[in-house]
Amino acid sequence: MLQRLNLLPVTSILDHADPMKAKVFDVILHKLPAGRSPAQHLEAQFNNFFVQHPNIKLLGTHVNTLVVPAERNAADGTEAAESSVIIFSTLFYE
Repeated sequence: MLQRLNLLPVTSILDHADPMKAKVFDVILHKLPAGRSPAQHLEAQFNNFFVQHPNIKLLGTHVNTLVVPAERNAADGTEAAESSVIIFSTLFYE
């Protein structure tokens, strides 16, 4: 379970003298194991990252999605594969 975090307002982040770092996590929906939600997958990734970096200061987060359309088979014009949905989540920290 994720812990409640105190995030800084954007103005505080921009005024910070220390260099900010970012770590991007992703979830490709069609590659998730059956019965596992994207939230569970991201939570496991976050927790693993926090275990490896226990002294970081989390400054902010961002989530975005990307839909990659299915490609068409050039030979016969049919769709060769399903479209993909990818969820990106970025942690900004120092």
